[in-house]
Amino acid sequence: MCLSERKKLLLTGVAAGMLLLLSLLSGCGLRQSQTGSLSSRVIDADGNAVVNAVVFSIFAEQEKVYSGIDGSFYLSELPAGLNNIVIMHNDYALEERQVEIKSDDATVIEYIRLDRANAPHRIFNIQVADVASTSVRITWNTYRSVACNIEYGKTMSYGTIYREERPAEQHAVILTDLEPETVYHFRVQYIDDESVSHYSYDFPFRTDSADRPVQPLTAKLRPLVSLGVVEVEWEAASTGNSANGYNIYRLVNDNEWQRINDTTISLDESVFADINAEAGTFCRYAVTAVNAFGAESEKTVSETVFVPGIINRDVTIRATDSPVSIYSDLVITAGINFSVEAGVEFLIAESDAFKAGLDEDRIEIQVHGRISLQGSLEKPVKFGPLQGSGRRDHWAGFRIVSSQTGVSEMVNTQMFGCSGYALTVVAERIQISGLAISYCENGMSLSGLRDTLELNDCKFSEITGTALKVNKCRRVIVDGADFSEVTSAIENFTDYADDQLMVRDTSIMCLKTGISGIFGKSKIYNVLLVADVGTAMKIENTLTGRENFIDHCTIDAQNGILVEQGDITIENNIIVNRAQKGVVGISNSSILTPDYVFNNVYGYTTAYQGCAAGDGGVQTDPKFVGGNPFDYNLAPDSTLRLQDRFGSEMGRYGNSRL
Repeated sequence: MCLSERKKLLLTGVAAGMLLLLSLLSGCGLRQSQTGSLSSRVIDADGNAVVNAVVFSIFAEQEKVYSGIDGSFYLSELPAGLNNIVIMHNDYALEERQVEIKSDDATVIEYIRLDRANAPHRIFNIQVADVASTSVRITWNTYRSVACNIEYGKTMSYGTIYREERPAEQHAVILTDLEPETVYHFRVQYIDDESVSHYSYDFPFRTDSADRPVQPLTAKLRPLVSLGVVEVEWEAASTGNSANGYNIYRLVNDNEWQRINDTTISLDESVFADINAEAGTFCRYAVTAVNAFGAESEKTVSETVFVPGIINRDVTIRATDSPVSIYSDLVITAGINFSVEAGVEFLIAESDAFKAGLDEDRIEIQVHGRISLQGSLEKPVKFGPLQGSGRRDHWAGFRIVSSQTGVSEMVNTQMFGCSGYALTVVAERIQISGLAISYCENGMSLSGLRDTLELNDCKFSEITGTALKVNKCRRVIVDGADFSEVTSAIENFTDYADDQLMVRDTSIMCLKTGISGIFGKSKIYNVLLVADVGTAMKIENTLTGRENFIDHCTIDAQNGILVEQGDITIENNIIVNRAQKGVVGISNSSILTPDYVFNNVYGYTTAYQGCAAGDGGVQTDPKFVGGNPFDYNLAPDSTLRLQDRFGSEMGRYGNSRL
């Protein structure tokens, strides 16, 4: 190899080493900072160039430039990222703008607009004029034509905003609906083209003495005493009142307020009876004080009341109407929609004022048309006692009679304190999700449903009877439900082999029976059933034999599964009595003597009665996680994690393939 070639190789190696060294240094934090540039023009409010304005970034103050004859400037070597750009000029107010500078790039802004200097001169000559008892006139000037806002209120926190519709240099605004003899504060604001707010100083003023009387302190409804009559009662203001009498107003549904007294009511009166209230409407009442010249005070408004009768028009109850007091039966006729927004609370009286309906002593809600209760998780629709009673039989609940003129919906609805069943459905179709029924005699009764009903995320608690009764329904799916402190959780009865009940991903804590009845095609899987002194499942009969399934359930009960008649597939379940004092794990009283395979039965005097364990059957302590409340998940060392038909986990938290 010649000398020149050796030199070339040597130089190549040196260069490679230098590159490696630079790479290592940059990886150790020695990389040079990234920079970019900014160019723009400085103009005034009228669009004219501003010459000799000082421009710099607070992150690179050593580099200050001046705007040129056309207002332009250029800043180089600015650090990449957000920069606070400052513009100063003796004739203008200091401006500061935040600009993002891109690395190794030129950022261009079309222009930066400056306002005149001396901020108080932007909004000036503010005058408070024509102060009255409930209004005030305010005038001011601005240095150029702009649209302003007035923030005002009883404190310097303001709270109310008046917005001008058109820009101007000379402004005049009248604020109304003020309170007499009250100190108010206000300030003027405008927002410039760069979305920067400018404010005046705070100004106070005091309204004049009242030129109208003080409104009544309260207005409330008396309990209903006769059909079609609503009595409103009020309390007069005790001081500062020039009232000479009272006027009464009624608001029906979403219509306008209407005065309902022919002549002014005497100061000596405090109760008015509305004898013309329309049956089947929701009404609010208002009382105003009236002086000798006919001037009225503000309205004092009562709560909403349902006027007893039959609802024969569409009604929407809004959150602003809540709470709604009900003193007698509510009947929704065919073809009528009754809609309720999220967050509405209905307060039910403890007795039916007119002793009508199926239960003459208690209030009930009958639906022949369509009801739509649209609650949310945060703001459910609630039905509870008006008097705060702790009784389970406070009112008679809902009865959905028909779906011929529309399918009713109950979403995120809570019901409390019902006699009989809180919800009875005899219509052919309905939609229910997020329903919570608590502290009632019974929960929900479904009968004759022809469409599939998916009961998603429903809760039943403190039910002394049956939480859910299903009778001759085509297909009901109970998914993600929670039954706690119920006597009997689910009862199912049918005469039709094709009727199906499906219960999945559900927890049941019961006193007597978890799931019982006569089944067409049922699938009960991934369910936890706890019945310390009762029976988890009682199969009275099955109409299609082993097309009924109990799969991947965890049962902790005195008696596990009792099969009185029929045939059923029972697999992959954990059936235990944790106290090891159970009576029978699986019992079969039919003429069959089936094998129930791949189940763990443990803690019973008799594990299998009238049947056998079959393949995969085990009798071992499942080793639950434990805790308080008790956690029925399997511990990591439990052998049942690999004991179902597929070599996977048995019980509630295993993977069912139904």
